[in-house]
Amino acid sequence: MPPGERVLDWAASSINATVLEVANLKPHSGPWRLHVRQGAKSSNVVLRLVVPGWIGADLIATGAAALRVAERHGLAAPRLLACDLDGCQAGEVATLETMLDGSSALPPHVSAERLRAAGAAIAKVHAIPFEPQEHLPLRIRPTQVDDRAMERRWATAFQAATEDEKPAVIDALSELTGWSHDHAQEVAMGDPATGLLQLADDRIRDIPRPQGQSVFLHGDIWGGNMLWENDTCRALIDWKTAGAGDPGVDLGELRMQMAHQYGLWAAIHVQEGWEDESGRPASNVAYWDLVAALNTPTVMNGWPGFDERGGRLDAQSVTRRRDEFLRAALDQL
Repeated sequence: MPPGERVLDWAASSINATVLEVANLKPHSGPWRLHVRQGAKSSNVVLRLVVPGWIGADLIATGAAALRVAERHGLAAPRLLACDLDGCQAGEVATLETMLDGSSALPPHVSAERLRAAGAAIAKVHAIPFEPQEHLPLRIRPTQVDDRAMERRWATAFQAATEDEKPAVIDALSELTGWSHDHAQEVAMGDPATGLLQLADDRIRDIPRPQGQSVFLHGDIWGGNMLWENDTCRALIDWKTAGAGDPGVDLGELRMQMAHQYGLWAAIHVQEGWEDESGRPASNVAYWDLVAALNTPTVMNGWPGFDERGGRLDAQSVTRRRDEFLRAALDQL
C-alpha cells in the first residue's frame, strides 16, 4: 500500500517541497522514493515507514539515530532530513532522508579491488568508538532482529517431540519470544539444523563471546546495502539494525556474504581491505564468521550467489558455499 496523504503532506512540509511522484524502492513495500520539487530544483528523497510484520517502529528509530551518528562523523551515508518517531505529525512513524547516487545491484563478477573497497568502507564505520545507547543497542550478531540458530533449536525440538508434546513446544516458544501462536508454529515447523550447523552452534555456545572495543556498527552489511560507482563504494545505506559492538559483527557478516556470493576467496579480500583501512589485523575472525553463518537459514532460498561464469546459483549451491565458509571457520576456531 502506498504512503497515505497525511504522511506525504508531512514529508513535503518538512522540507518545504512539493511531492511530484511516489515509487517503491522494493517490490510491494517501502522504503519509498519521493520525487520532489523545491523551488526551481527537483530531487529524490527516501521515505521510510513501518512495515507490519517486518519493520517495526523501533527499527525506524534506530535508522534515524544511526544517520545522526553517521553525519556527525562524516561517514558516507544518507543524511536525515526529518523524522516523526511518535507519528503525531505524520500520522504514523516516519523518517525522511536524502537519496544518494550509486548502484546497489550485485555484479555477477566481482574484482578483488571492489572486495577490498567493501572491507575498507565498513572499517571507516568501525573507526568510531561507540557505546550502546537508546535506539543503538549492543549488537552481538548481524541483523540481530533475526536469531536463526535459536529458531533451528526449536524446530529440532518440535520435530523430535511426539504429537501429544508438540502443542506444548509451540506454547513454550510463543511464551519465550512473545510471538503469536501461528508464527511460533511456523518457525517450529521450519528446517531443523543439519549436522554441520548443529556442530557449529554447539561449539560457539561453549566459547565466551570476545570482549573487544565497542565501536559503531552498521548491523546489516552486504552488497545490497552499499552504493557503488564502478569499484568505488559511494555510501552505506539501510541502517535500521545499526548499534554498538565488536567490529567482528559486521566484518564476519560481510566476509560471509561475499563468500556465499562469489566463493571463499572473496572473504580474504574483504578482510584485507578492512585491515588496510584499520591499520591492524582483524581479531577473532573465526568466531565472528561462525556467528554470521549461523544467522542464516538452513537452506538459503533467495540468497544470491554467482558461479565463475556469472550465472545465478540455485539455493542448494549457495547453501554449499555457506557450509564451506562455516567449515573453514570451524577448522580455524
